[in-house]
Amino acid sequence: MAQRLRLLMLLLLLTVTTIKAQTRYQSVDSISFSLFNGGEWQRLIAFGAEALNNGEDFPLLRLRLGYASFVRQNYSDALKHYDKVLLDDKTNQTALYYSYLSHVYLNRRTDAAYLVSLLDTNVIEGVAVKPFKVLLAGTEGGIKFTNIYERGNSFFSRTFFDMRLGYKLDLSTSFTYFNQPVFNDNIEQPGYYTKLTYTPFRKINFIGAYHYMRSNLRQLVYQNHAGLIGIRYSDSGNDLQANFILSQIGDENTRQYDLKFTRYITGNLNFYNISRISIVDVLNNINPVFQQTFGIKPVRNLWFEAMVTFGNQYNYAEADALYIYNGFDKTKFKAGGNCYFMLKQHVLLGMNYTFERKSDNIFRFGYLQHSINAGITWNF
Repeated sequence: MAQRLRLLMLLLLLTVTTIKAQTRYQSVDSISFSLFNGGEWQRLIAFGAEALNNGEDFPLLRLRLGYASFVRQNYSDALKHYDKVLLDDKTNQTALYYSYLSHVYLNRRTDAAYLVSLLDTNVIEGVAVKPFKVLLAGTEGGIKFTNIYERGNSFFSRTFFDMRLGYKLDLSTSFTYFNQPVFNDNIEQPGYYTKLTYTPFRKINFIGAYHYMRSNLRQLVYQNHAGLIGIRYSDSGNDLQANFILSQIGDENTRQYDLKFTRYITGNLNFYNISRISIVDVLNNINPVFQQTFGIKPVRNLWFEAMVTFGNQYNYAEADALYIYNGFDKTKFKAGGNCYFMLKQHVLLGMNYTFERKSDNIFRFGYLQHSINAGITWNF
């Protein structure tokens, strides 16, 4: 008799617990649905956060919270909710669709394209996302001024274009030219750069790049080569990239190890930071280099970036080995800023100023260099 009574009490307790859980679910579902239909996005976000803290977590709630964050332009928070939905249902079309748009607005082109391969349609906001397409093309150029007679003003130019070779594969290509007077001689350095980005899985990119430069100095010709392999992981609000660069510049072999961390502080491109630490090994002479960038969008279609780089930047490569500091001298310190303005829908204008503290590679005298660079990019 006592055993039956205990079993009855247990069943009663389980029934009451189930009824309470069902009641809480119905309450959260009803209130969140009402806030969603009313377009009360901030109240929905606050209510949803409290519900999640209380253990109420189900796909419909996540989808509503994801859309509320998306409308509020917090794309990192939107991705956090959609990632939770996709963890349990990899084919959820709503989560895939708005995850695609969130990645686009975070300038994660390759992560966005991968998601199109999982959608039932490639038409996003009325536009077909094609697997093969020229994505952008542009050009940039600039001049570098020094404060000493022994170094003349140098010039740099680059023409580039990017292509999508499939929903999981991107190609970037550049043609460059650099010129600098040194004493009574002249450095000329044309170059070619290409980069492939492969996205076999959601959130993971594999990167491979090659940079060739032909340097002419004092009737000597150097064939310079640099290769990069890397991997990038894109979380909802952060990017983490690790890569290795092996280069032969002149008579010197260089190994460079990079770790780069990007954080979208406001969940979008209104405020973000990029930190990168590099270990540059030139002929077993190891130099650490640290670079910090902060970006801000004060008004619509206008971005500013401020950056600073510490360390001996000799044979130093940045931007996935796109820019390689193969100058006659060593850069000891660098600081500057970028300005970007989106003109209409397809045209991006850019301008850069950089200040460098440099050291002659032979006589060890120091001098300053100021650079101004401008460019235009057409997005197709």
